Amino acid sequence: MSSIAELVAIKERVEEEFLARPGVTGIDVGYKVVGGVQTDEVAIRVHVEKKKASVPKAQRVPASIDGAVTDVLERTYELQVVRTPLTVSVQADTTHYATLQGGISIGPSRAIGGFVYSGTLGAIVTDNVSGQKAALTNFHVACVDDGWHVGDRQVQPSRGDTGVVPGDEFGAILRAVLSSHIDGAVLSIDAGRTTAGTVVDIGTVNGTKPATLGMAVRKRGRTTGLTHGSVDGLSLTVSVDYGDGLGVHTLTDQVSIATDTTQNPLFSASGDSGSVIVDSTGAVVALLFAGAGTSTVGNPIASVLTELDIAIPTGKSIIKDIKDGRKDFIKDKDKELRKDIIKDKELKKEVIKDKELKKELIIDGKRLKDIRDVFKGPDIPFDPRDPGNGPGFGGGGFSDRLAELEGRLGSLESFISPELRPDLTSSAFGAEEDLSTDEIAALRAEAERQVTDAAEAKSDLDNLLG
Repeated sequence: MSSIAELVAIKERVEEEFLARPGVTGIDVGYKVVGGVQTDEVAIRVHVEKKKASVPKAQRVPASIDGAVTDVLERTYELQVVRTPLTVSVQADTTHYATLQGGISIGPSRAIGGFVYSGTLGAIVTDNVSGQKAALTNFHVACVDDGWHVGDRQVQPSRGDTGVVPGDEFGAILRAVLSSHIDGAVLSIDAGRTTAGTVVDIGTVNGTKPATLGMAVRKRGRTTGLTHGSVDGLSLTVSVDYGDGLGVHTLTDQVSIATDTTQNPLFSASGDSGSVIVDSTGAVVALLFAGAGTSTVGNPIASVLTELDIAIPTGKSIIKDIKDGRKDFIKDKDKELRKDIIKDKELKKEVIKDKELKKELIIDGKRLKDIRDVFKGPDIPFDPRDPGNGPGFGGGGFSDRLAELEGRLGSLESFISPELRPDLTSSAFGAEEDLSTDEIAALRAEAERQVTDAAEAKSDLDNLLG
C-alpha cells in the first residue's frame, strides 16, 4: 500500500492532465467513497461536475494510476460568500459585536453593481509588517472583484447583515492575495476597537497545526454557526470561478473537509467564507473559502501565514491582550478568559507578578479575580459582577462580599482571644463523656492549622489585589 506522500507525488504528476479534461473540477488524495459512505481506503480522487453513465475512453478515470487506487467524486466548488441586493437583508448572525473576534459577519463597505457582500472574520492575527493586531478573512470577501484597492473600508456586521456605513466600519484592507495557494486578505483594525484572540462558540485560538487525514475539525461562520467535520482529503487541486474580472482560478495543495452529518447537515454554506477551521485544541489548520454540498475547501494555514505575512498567536497571547489595555474585552464577560487565567498556572503567575497587568484587570472598579481561586476551590466560572453567583458568600455586590471575606479573614488571622475561647475540658452536654487530653490536643492542632491556612489565604488575596 502506497504512503500518503507517495500518493500525493503520483497525484501531482498527473493532475494537470486530469484537470484539462471536460467537467473535472479538482483532484486530491483522500478517503475513497463507496455507495455514499466514506471508507478507510486512501485513494487519488478525481472531482467532476457530474458523473456520467457513458464517458469517452480517453476521458475515463482508470481504476488505478501507477498502482494507486482511484475514486471519482461529484463536486462543483463555489465561493462561499453571500451576494445580496443592497436593499435586502438576509437572516444570519447579524450581531454588532463590541469585541472583534473570529466567527462574526463582516463585508466591504462598498457596493458592487448594486449588491453588497457578506462573509466571516476568521480570526484576529498579528500583522508582521506593523506588529499590530489585524483581522483575517478571504480575498473574495474583502475585495470581491478586481476593482478593489488597499484601504477599502470594511464593516461589521456586513451591510447585508444590518451593518451601517460608516458607523459600523472597523478597518480597511491592508493586503490581499489570490494566488495558486491562498484566497486571503488581512484587514487593519481602527484605533480604539477592542479585539479578542477567540472564535465565537469555540474559544481561544491556539496557534496553528498542519491538517492530517481523519483530523476532527470545527469552524464558526456567519451563516451556519458552529459546525463539525473531519479532514477527508489533502493536496487538493481545485478550480473555482471567481466571476467577472477574475475568472476561473486553480488553487493547489488545499484541504478538503467532510461534514460530520451526525452533528450538523452542512459544514459550511454561503457566507461562511473567511472562517478559520480549527482542530479539537483550537489550533488553526485552514482558512475556509469554498464548498460543494457537504464538502468544504480551505487554504492550508501555513501558506496563508506566509503569503499574507501574518502570525496567529497561541492562547497565551491573551495576556498580551490584557496588557494592551483591552478592558472592554474583559467586560464582555468572556468566560474563556477567566477559565484560561484560573486553569493555567503560568498565566496565573504572570497575573500575580505583573503589577501593570493587575492594574489592567479591572471590572467595575474591582480586580478580575475569582475569590474562590484563592482557596483553590473547584474550577467553576465566576462573574464578580453577578450578585447571585459567588463562592458560597452572602448576597450583595462584589465589594460587599469582598469586605465580608476580608473581615472573616481578619478575625481568623489572630484567631479567638483567650477570654472568648470555650472551655474544652468538659463537655457541653452533661450526658456525654469529657474529651480526653489527646482529643483536645487534636482539636487545638486542627484549629491552629485552619488559622495558618486562613492567614496564607489573606496574604494571597492581598498580593493579588495589590
